[in-house]
Amino acid sequence: MKKKTRNRWKGSVLSAIVVSSLLFPGAAGANSTPGAVSFTKDLSSSKSIQHKISDSVKKRFEKNDKVTFLIKFKEKANTKKAVKEAEKNAKSQSLSAAKTEYQKRSAVVSSLKLAAHDAQQNLKTYLEKQKKKGKADHIHSYYIVNGMAVTASKEVMEKAASFPEVEKVLPNEKRQLTQRQSKAPFQMKKKQKEIKAKEGIEWNISQIDAPQAWASGYDGTGTVVASIDTGVQWDHPALKEKYRGYDPENPAAPNHEMNWYDAVSHKDAPYDDLEHGTHVTGTMTGSEPDGSNQIGVAPGAKWIAVKAFSDDGGTDADILDAGEWVLAPKDKNGTPHPEMAPDVVNNSWAGGSGMDEWYRDMVNAWRAAGIFPEFSAGNEDLFTPGGPGSIANPANYPEAFATGATDIDKKLADFSLQGPSPYHETKPDISAPGVNIRSSIPGGTYEGGWDGTSMAGPHVAATAALLRQANASITVDEMEDVLTRTAEKLTDSVFPESPNNGYGHGLVNAFDAVSAVTDGIGGVEGKVSSAGEDHNPPSFHHEPVSAAYKGANLPLTVTAEDDVSVTEVILSYQFDEGEWKTTAAVQKSGDEKKGTYQAEIPDVTGSKVSYKWTIKDFGGHSVESDTYRADVKPSITAGYKEDFESQPAGWSSYGTHDQWEWGIPGSGPGTAFSGDKVYATNLSGPYADSANMNLVMPPIQVPETGRLFLQFKSWHKLEEFFDYGYVFVLPEGKSHWEQAAVYNGDSTGWNDEEADLSAYKGQNIKLMFNMQSDEVLNEDGWYIDDVRLSSSPLGKAAKKSKHNRQTPPGHLKKKAVSPKQAKPAVKSPGKRVKRETNLLPLRAQISVAETGKSVYSDPASGSYSLSHKAGSYTLKAEAYGFKSASKQVSIQSDKTAQADFTLEQMPSGTLKGTITNQSTGEPVKGAALYVAEDAAIEPAVTNDKGEYSLKAYEGSYTIKVAAKGFYNSEFSVDIKGDAEKNVKLKPYIGYEGEIAYDNGTEEAALSYFKAGSKSAVKMTLKDGKEHGMLTGGLFKFWGADWPDPGGTEFQAEVYDASGPDGAPGSKIAGPFQAEALRNGEWTKVDLSSKGIAVGKDFYLVFRQTKPDPYTPALSSDDGSPYSNRNWQYLDGRWSKADKSDGNFMIRALVDYEASVPEITSPEDRSFTNKKSITVKGTASPKTAVRLTNNGKTAAETKADADGNFQAGVTLTEDANRLTAASVTDSGSTDESRPVTVILDEDKPDVTIDSPANGDKTNKEAVTVKGKVHDTHLKWVKVNGKKAEVNNGSYQARTLLENGSNEIKVTASDEAGNKTTKKTVIDVNYNAPVISGLVPGADKELKAGESVKIAFSSGKKLDASFVIRLPLTNARAGSQNATELPLREISPGRYEGYWTATSSIKASGAKIDVIARDDYGNETRQTAKGKLYINE
Repeated sequence: MKKKTRNRWKGSVLSAIVVSSLLFPGAAGANSTPGAVSFTKDLSSSKSIQHKISDSVKKRFEKNDKVTFLIKFKEKANTKKAVKEAEKNAKSQSLSAAKTEYQKRSAVVSSLKLAAHDAQQNLKTYLEKQKKKGKADHIHSYYIVNGMAVTASKEVMEKAASFPEVEKVLPNEKRQLTQRQSKAPFQMKKKQKEIKAKEGIEWNISQIDAPQAWASGYDGTGTVVASIDTGVQWDHPALKEKYRGYDPENPAAPNHEMNWYDAVSHKDAPYDDLEHGTHVTGTMTGSEPDGSNQIGVAPGAKWIAVKAFSDDGGTDADILDAGEWVLAPKDKNGTPHPEMAPDVVNNSWAGGSGMDEWYRDMVNAWRAAGIFPEFSAGNEDLFTPGGPGSIANPANYPEAFATGATDIDKKLADFSLQGPSPYHETKPDISAPGVNIRSSIPGGTYEGGWDGTSMAGPHVAATAALLRQANASITVDEMEDVLTRTAEKLTDSVFPESPNNGYGHGLVNAFDAVSAVTDGIGGVEGKVSSAGEDHNPPSFHHEPVSAAYKGANLPLTVTAEDDVSVTEVILSYQFDEGEWKTTAAVQKSGDEKKGTYQAEIPDVTGSKVSYKWTIKDFGGHSVESDTYRADVKPSITAGYKEDFESQPAGWSSYGTHDQWEWGIPGSGPGTAFSGDKVYATNLSGPYADSANMNLVMPPIQVPETGRLFLQFKSWHKLEEFFDYGYVFVLPEGKSHWEQAAVYNGDSTGWNDEEADLSAYKGQNIKLMFNMQSDEVLNEDGWYIDDVRLSSSPLGKAAKKSKHNRQTPPGHLKKKAVSPKQAKPAVKSPGKRVKRETNLLPLRAQISVAETGKSVYSDPASGSYSLSHKAGSYTLKAEAYGFKSASKQVSIQSDKTAQADFTLEQMPSGTLKGTITNQSTGEPVKGAALYVAEDAAIEPAVTNDKGEYSLKAYEGSYTIKVAAKGFYNSEFSVDIKGDAEKNVKLKPYIGYEGEIAYDNGTEEAALSYFKAGSKSAVKMTLKDGKEHGMLTGGLFKFWGADWPDPGGTEFQAEVYDASGPDGAPGSKIAGPFQAEALRNGEWTKVDLSSKGIAVGKDFYLVFRQTKPDPYTPALSSDDGSPYSNRNWQYLDGRWSKADKSDGNFMIRALVDYEASVPEITSPEDRSFTNKKSITVKGTASPKTAVRLTNNGKTAAETKADADGNFQAGVTLTEDANRLTAASVTDSGSTDESRPVTVILDEDKPDVTIDSPANGDKTNKEAVTVKGKVHDTHLKWVKVNGKKAEVNNGSYQARTLLENGSNEIKVTASDEAGNKTTKKTVIDVNYNAPVISGLVPGADKELKAGESVKIAFSSGKKLDASFVIRLPLTNARAGSQNATELPLREISPGRYEGYWTATSSIKASGAKIDVIARDDYGNETRQTAKGKLYINE
C-alpha cells in the first residue's frame, strides 16, 4: 500500500511505514486502535423484522441451511379499477365486445405487472446479488399475487424481511387435491360397483341434463377450459382432439406452447403421473371421436392444463406459477398472452379450513380478467373433520365459486365440506355429482368409483364453458347468477331450506343454465377465416449431397421460407436417365413461414441419382431448384474409413429428440480425437431428455469369407444406470434391429471400441449408433470419431460396457432405460404440408351489435353457431391482430342464416419518444413503458438518451411508464402509423441525506499493490433510521500526479455489517464500474437506478481494480477526529484500518422515506375482555403516529428515537379494526396492515348434564357431558383435560378415585372469560365382605322343616340367597333359578329361612348368598353346610 500527502517528504516516510506493514503485517497490527463499539443491529433479533416472518419459516431454518419461502409485498394492484378504466376507454371509443374484452384482460395483467415491478425491484436486485454469492439458489417473481418465491439462507431471508415494502415472509406450504383420500395423497379410491353408462353417456352427465344442452347446440365449442392439477395425458382417446394444441394435420405432434405448462418439472409435453388431472379433464371435455365414452359435460370445448401437483401435493410457489400462467399463458420467451387465456379454470385442490387469503389476489385477478374460477369445496379427512364451517380455502373466498359433491340419489356426499365461509357467506355455491364418477385415466383407459369434490368441480367448470359458448360476453358475475338461479334446489333434514351450507343453491343443471341465456329461437352460423396477399416467391436453402449408396434410402433436407406461408414442398428424383418420380416432403421443424422439410429417395439404384426441389407458397408462386446429381456407390465394406473432416456421405439421423450433429465439438471432450470434426449427440451441450436418436451409417456389405469389424473412437458421458448408447445392426431382409454393443457411464477419455460383424456373413446390413435417455438428468453425451471397417480385430481388446450396469442402486427412484429391452426409434412421418386454401381458420368473437350477445368460433375449423331472437341485426367478427368485419343478417324463426367472414391482418404502428426528468430535463434511462390494453406487447425500455420505440397494432391505448427513482406516469395515445409522445417524469422526492465522516480536505492517499484490495467506510443511517435507499456514493481521489501513471478505473460495492465485530459481512450490491476524477473534485457514483436497500449499518466500498501504480489513489483526511469506521480488505480478509491513515474520503448518498408503521401488539385476530388496551408498534423514529379504530381516530402518539410507539385505545364491543399511520404536516403514510381485536366481555354458558350431582358408581372412569355456548369459545376442560366440543355439546372421559370425586368443568372463550361448574359423585370399588355365613355344617331336612340362612356384612345391602339343587330332580329346576331375599335384622346382619317341601328330594344341595351395594358391587358366597332333603 502507498499513501501520499501534499508534503512529499512526509509522503515518503509514510510510504515506507506502510510498505513495512505489508512486509511485516504483525508489526502494523500490534498498536492498532481497539475496535469501536458496533452499532449493528442483529437482523435476527429485530422486532420490526421478526413480526413479519412466519413461525413456520423460522422452524424450517432450524433443520435446513436454505429454505424455500414466500415473500408477500404490501402493494396491491387495483384490478377492478383497471378493468373499469378499460371499459370506460372502450366505451368512449365505441369498441366492440371482443376488443373490450381483450383490453380488460390486458389491463388486469398490466396493472398486476406494474404493481409487482414497483414493489419488487429493490428486493430483486438484492436477491440476485445474493444468488451470485451462493446464498440464494432460486428466485421467482410473481405478479398475479405480488410476491416472490425464494430459496435462500436464513440471513438472506431476514434481510429480505427488513425491506419496508415486504409485508410477510411465509412458508411454501403444500396444498392437496380434493379427491376423497384414505392413506395416499390422491390415489386411494373407494371400491364401488361401477354404474353402467346409458347409450355411452355416464350417469353423472345425464343427471345434470348436459345431453339436452348438446341437443340445443351447446357443447362448449369455441370455449377453452383450464385445469390446475396433476397434468393430463394429452393423447388419451377421449381428450386428444379436445386439446387446444392438437394439430389435425399432424396428430402426433401437437403445439404445446401456451397450451401446457409444467410448474413442477418443467417438461415440454403434457403428462399425468398421478391420474387425477386426466380424470378431472375427462369430466370437463371427454368423449371419443366415434361418440363413445361420453364422460365430459362440454365435449366441444378445448382444454389446456397446468401441472402444479406431485404425489405429496402442490407447493404454494408452484400453484402461484400455475395461476399466473392461466391468467395469461406465456410463450416460449416468457411473454404473457391474455388473448390465450381460458374462459374457465377448474381447481380441484384445496388448503385447509378457515381463513387463508394467500390466493385471494389470484382469484380476484382471474375474475377481473373474465376467467370463471371454479373451486372444489374440499373433503373430510383425518385433519379436516367436516361439519359446519369446514369448507376449505380458496373455495371459501367470496370470489371463488365453490362446488360440493352429491351422489346418484342427489344426496350430499358424506365427505363434502360445508359452509358457512369465514366471510359469513353461504358455501358451497352449488353442488354436482362427486360420488362413483367414471372418467379418463392415463394409459388411454377409464376408471369408475372415484369420489371427491374434485370430481364434482369439473361438472360446474364445464357448465360455465357452455354459458360462455352461449354468450361470449357474459361476465363472471352473470355466470354465477345464472348457475345459482337455474340450479335444482336440494334440501334434507339437516339443510331444510335452500340455499344452504351443504348443497349451496342446489344441483347444477347444464340445460337450464344454457337456456337462461339462449333466449333466441333462430340462429346464424358460418366460418371465420383470414386472407392475405402474397407478392413474393418462396426461398430455400439446400446442401447438396454428392454420394448415395445402392439399396439404401437417401434422406434429403431443405429449408423453405416465405413471407406469408409455404404451402407445399415436393422432391423429384430419377435414377440414371429413368423416369422422374415425386414424393411430398414432410415438415420436421419450424412453422408455415420458415421450416425444415425432409423427403427420402427410396431404394437407390443405378449409377447416378438426380433430384430437385419444388417449393410453393400461399400466393401460388412456385420455385424450382437446380437439378442435383449424386454418384451411387456400392455398400461399404472392409477398408472403409470416415474421419468426419468433410461432410460424411450416406450418414443420416432421425428419432425422438434427435440431436446427432456433425461438426466441431464445443462440449464433451472439447476436441476431436483426430482432426477437427466428429459426430456427437449434441456438439454444444447435454443431450435431450427422453431421447431415442439414431445415427445411421451407409449400408455395409459383410464379406462371404473372412471377418469384418466395426472400429471407432468413442468418448461418452452418459448418466450412469439410466442413459445408454448402443450399436444396432439390421440384418438383410429383417425388420428387427439387433443389439451389438452397449455403453454407459463415463469413458474418461477417448477409447477404442469394436463390434464384430462377422456373424452377418454375406449380408447387406444396416448399422446405427443409437442413444437413449430417461426423462430427467442428462450429461455431455456420446462423441464418435475415426470410424472404419476392418477385416482384422484391434491389436488389444476394446473396452466393453458390462450389462450388469442395467440395474441402478435401490436408492435411485426413477425408471432407467433398459439395455436388454432397448429398441431404436422408428422414423416419424413428420408433418405433411399441403395447404390447398388461402383461407385460414381463426378463433374469433362473433357478436351482435344491437344486443351484445356473442360466441367464439372454433379455432380448428373457424366455424361458429349463434342462437338469437328473430330479427335483423349487425353481426361483427373480431380476432386479435385482425381488422373486424361486419355483416347485416336476417334471423328467421326456426331457421339458420349463413354468414362467413374473412378478416384482414390489422396494420401496426410505432410509438416513439423520449422520457426525461421533469426537474432537470435529463433523459431517463431504463424506463419501462407498458401497454395497458395489450399485455402481449413487450414493454419498451429507454436507452441512454431516454429514447424508446414501441410497436403495436393500430388503436387507442393507455401507456404506463415506470422508472426507478420516479413517480409512475401514464398517458393515452392513438397509434396509427407512426406516432410520437415525449414524457416528463416527476422524480421521487424523498428525505435526502448525505453520510460523511471526513472533513472534506484531502491530506493523504492510499494505493494498494494488489488489484482486488478494498477500502471501506462504515455508514450508519441518521436519526435512528433502520432502512434507507442508497442512491449514490462520493469518492475523493488524489490528483493526476500520483500514482504515476495512475488510472481512473475502479469499482464501488456495498456490504452489510454482519461480519464479526460489525465488520463488512455480506455483499448487498456491486461491483459497479466507475471512473475516477483525479482533478480534486468528488467522483459521484450514481446508484439511484440500482434499487439498493440498506439497513441501519452498511459499508460503502472502494474496490481497486488495477494494481499500483495503474490505479487512482483514494484520499483521506488527517485533520479531523478519527471516526474509527475505516476497514481494509487485504489478502482475502477484512481488518480495521490504522488510525494513522485518517478517515477514508467516501461518502454515502441516501434517500429516507417515512415508513408505513407496523402494529406489533396486539396480534391480528386476537381477543380481549378489557375495554382499554395498549397498542404498540414501530414507525419511523420521532414521527407522529395516528391510530384509528374502525376508521375513526382512536389515539395519537409519537415514535421514540428507536422507532417504537405505544398508546392506549378504547375498544368497542365485537370487532375493532386497528390501523396506524405516520403523520406529518404534509400528510401521512399509508395505513398499516390492519390488526383486528375482538372485545368480548361475556362469559361462556356451560352445564353439566351427566353425571348428576350425588351419583354413585363403581366405575374407574366416567364420560362427562353437557352443553356449552359462546360465540368465541376457545375450549372446555373437564378436570383440566380438553373436552371434545361439537354443535354446542361437549364430552370428556375422566378417571375416578375411590371415595368422593369432584368434577370441575371450565369453559373459556378466546378473550379469557371463564365459567366453571362442579358436580360431586361417590365412587366405591370395594365389593361387600361376607362373614359368619350359616349353616356352617350339613343339615338334613324333612318336608316342613326349615333351615336358617344368615351372614354378616356391610349395612343396608341388598341380600338374597339361592338354593342350588343337584340336577337329578326334574321338578326342582325352578328352585335352582329362584333368588330369595334376606332381611337385615340388625345393622349388617342378614337372616332368612327356607322350608323343605315334600316334592323336593336332594342330596347335598348348596346354599349361595348374594350381597349387593348401591354402587353396583356384588359378592357371592356358598355356605359350607349342605342340605340333604327328604332322604
